[in-house]
Amino acid sequence: MDVQHNCSTIVPNQHVLIKLPSEGMKIAFLREEGTISLGKFGAFKVESILGHPLGTTFEIGENQDAVPVKSMIHNEDPVENEITEEELTKDQLTKYFEVSAESNQDIINIGLSIQKLDNKQIDDLKKSGASSEIGQKIIEQIIAGHAAFDKKTVFSQQKYLRRKQRKFLRRFQVEYLGLSQLLQYYIDKDIQRVLHMSEETLGMLLSYANIRPGGNYLVLDDTAGVVVYAMLERMQGKGSILLIHENEHANLAALRHSDYSEEYQKKMIKTLSWLQFAEPENEKIEWEDLPQEEIDEMRPTKQLQYSRRLKRAAEINDALDMVINGNFDALVAVSTLNISSLLPYVVPRVGGSRPVVFYSPYKEVLLETQHELMTDKRVLAPAMFETRARVYQTIQGRLHPLMTSRGYGGYILYGIRVFPAGGHIQAVGKGTRKKPKHDNVKSATMTPQPEAEAAKIEDLQEGK
Repeated sequence: MDVQHNCSTIVPNQHVLIKLPSEGMKIAFLREEGTISLGKFGAFKVESILGHPLGTTFEIGENQDAVPVKSMIHNEDPVENEITEEELTKDQLTKYFEVSAESNQDIINIGLSIQKLDNKQIDDLKKSGASSEIGQKIIEQIIAGHAAFDKKTVFSQQKYLRRKQRKFLRRFQVEYLGLSQLLQYYIDKDIQRVLHMSEETLGMLLSYANIRPGGNYLVLDDTAGVVVYAMLERMQGKGSILLIHENEHANLAALRHSDYSEEYQKKMIKTLSWLQFAEPENEKIEWEDLPQEEIDEMRPTKQLQYSRRLKRAAEINDALDMVINGNFDALVAVSTLNISSLLPYVVPRVGGSRPVVFYSPYKEVLLETQHELMTDKRVLAPAMFETRARVYQTIQGRLHPLMTSRGYGGYILYGIRVFPAGGHIQAVGKGTRKKPKHDNVKSATMTPQPEAEAAKIEDLQEGK
């Protein structure tokens, strides 16, 4: 089954991530004859972006045609991209950047009166057209009407310009929807959906769990399928995932943004409820196939119903056999349930020398689990990890951290599944080793013999 995704070119019938000038994100499915709306930034025809490299930045022109910005392509350095974008605008605004101050100490905050262009004039300019040229014209007039623009430093002028570009230019970037992009989308929309997990933590989770093609994994995923999506991307169509869920059906909402077919998802992902997982022998479905003659006599709707029930029974029994056989290559638990209470059920199903990895946004939850595992002796050296990555602002000649970053990321508990040896164990140390032969010779020469000792005493009595 071909699961190779197109990661280089924009083609129809694929999901992509669209980055808006306001730094917002939108996931869109590209229908060849369709039109995608970007809210206040306008809309564009899908056919106008097809064939261009993923990562290209476009401007919305007349008739909803998207025109690529040639210097803003995906294979350039991100920092250079920002500089290039500013330089494109600076070419038209050079006269406003010729005068600047060494510091911002001469700026006096007088509120809205510092800007001569009012909101009504800006709205009139917006209504005059729907292209980026109109946005560029608005930016020029805003800068021209700013009473203290020349009193700003060059750095402040560039930041001011960037804010106006994000607000008025009709630009957007089309990116490949991979693991990082999907996670960033959910962080931006609803970070609680992914349990406050950061991109760095998810990467560490996959690495510690040794997710690879051909693996057989036991998974608990309360992130709406984001973790499962990440695993599928690494497994490349080889292996299997057994997903345990607490509700009537598994929540894999994130997979609707993927380009994996339903057939592929059913092949790779098996699902069971906690009750089925806890008692796999008692939950097996006893099924007897009906004779073909009886099936042929059924109405078409009954035949379809019978076929679905037969297929569902086979899927459940296959998943239950996986639990009974055990020997999973890893346990990946990203759940809001009490992890300590789950250990007696999940740990025995993992094979020897395989990793068990737990994630939680709260350290206290994993500390309790770590203490349980230390006394369990079935998991070797459980250790907890945390990762933090700082976002930096970059501009030509300037680099400093973003001061409004979110404090999120979560914690990971990692250990190795082992099998304690039973019965009496005797330590074997240095004391049981035989001494070398030269040591025996040395000992014999140094130990006094009885005859020699008697001769020595006689010599002393005779005064020798």
